Amino acid sequence: MDKYDIVIGLEVHVQLNTNSKIFCGCSTNFDSPPNTNICPVCCGYPGVLPVFNKRALELAVRICLALGARVNKKIYFERKNYFYPDLPKNYQISQYKMPLGEKGSLELSSGKKIGITRVHLEEDAGKLIHKENASLVDFNRTGTPLLEIVSEPDITSPEEAFDYLTYLKLTLQYIGASSCDMEKGFLRCDANISLKNKGATELGTKVELKNMNSFRGVRDALTYEAKRQRDALEKGEKISLETRAFDAAKMKTVLMRSKEEAHDYRYFPEPDLLDFSISQDILEQEAPYIKELPLARRKRIQKQYGISEKETDILISDIFLADFFEEACTMFAKPKEITNWLLGVFLEQVNLLSEKFNAVKMSPQNFSKVVRYFCENKLNNLAAKKVISLCIVTDEDIDAVIERESLAQVSAEAALSGFVQETINENKKAIKEYLEGKEQAIMFLVGMVMKKSKGKANPKVVREMLEKAIKLLKSNEAANS
Repeated sequence: MDKYDIVIGLEVHVQLNTNSKIFCGCSTNFDSPPNTNICPVCCGYPGVLPVFNKRALELAVRICLALGARVNKKIYFERKNYFYPDLPKNYQISQYKMPLGEKGSLELSSGKKIGITRVHLEEDAGKLIHKENASLVDFNRTGTPLLEIVSEPDITSPEEAFDYLTYLKLTLQYIGASSCDMEKGFLRCDANISLKNKGATELGTKVELKNMNSFRGVRDALTYEAKRQRDALEKGEKISLETRAFDAAKMKTVLMRSKEEAHDYRYFPEPDLLDFSISQDILEQEAPYIKELPLARRKRIQKQYGISEKETDILISDIFLADFFEEACTMFAKPKEITNWLLGVFLEQVNLLSEKFNAVKMSPQNFSKVVRYFCENKLNNLAAKKVISLCIVTDEDIDAVIERESLAQVSAEAALSGFVQETINENKKAIKEYLEGKEQAIMFLVGMVMKKSKGKANPKVVREMLEKAIKLLKSNEAANS
């Protein structure tokens, strides 16, 4: 890309954390059977009247505040007219001329700020389920409250787009406005990308990218499209104004439709909804939810606890994990040890759970106790792992589990001497290899003692005892010869 600058803008649709839809009382429950969370209002029956969901407005205002966007004091909704099988009214209630928020920004880990053009409310469409010989329509999602967040064309690389989406998602999760579950379609992204000559002010022809279901997919699609456009320009070809879909299997974008002529949505004010005023009370009500945002927390955690940038990024990637870490550190002030166990064994166990963090019952207090017992040699590595695996979804008393499962580490030499002597007697070959300089042989012998002690021995003490016993054995053999 030596000759070109990449110009990227992102449009993100976020489903807000409400129990009911934006203009009716139907549930937003994702797991309901198809076409059960519907009513005459969201299905657009004649004569029905929409009623604006106050909770959706409050969460939308909260997002505007978190993004530093100017909240317009008066807003109104408009009808966006288009025809699609999963849009029962044949129009979408949205905002165009007077969005809820404008001119915000989002700071990235690099320190760069990406401008936010507008933030507006709208209702979602339904869902098409394509079968071999037919397409089915599920209207459950119709009318779900969405917030569209449109960035300025300030993003200059696919990696920067990935960073923007990561911190936008974390921000929305930290303030409790959306779960941003991409697998359920609660966060969706379209991208616009163009190339221009290096340093030029005039923008190139943009291409819209759709059908990206992960942040990695967005990055891959943008990477491919940037190279495709560069190659076309190098050949003297013209870039067409079009919409392209990303084929994740082939890692390439493919033409969906030409956009040589702008679509006329025939916006006009929604006649069944009044104009709305955003009161100072709503702003003051939502402001306290904007506490420490992800980037600020990232900087503080790294500085306060002295852990690496990579470890910090993992910790702040989920607010549950970040809160769990900080509370555990108040119980046992050794953040590096807490981090090692949290990002190692704890996350391994979480990844085995179908509901991930939602299924975790283990308290930070109990977790920190396990780490402390390991550091104090009361539990060895295997025993500590077992305690975490047994308690992660139960939060049983740690001491009771250790006693019940006989997991307390044995460090007394008197209790281990029999196991050590048996191992020496049974493994002459390994002892010979160790004496010949093969360091891994001693680890084999330690493992044999651990096996005999049913995993309860202190491996450090065992190694010291083995080395001492082998040294004595060697001295005796030398004396006898």
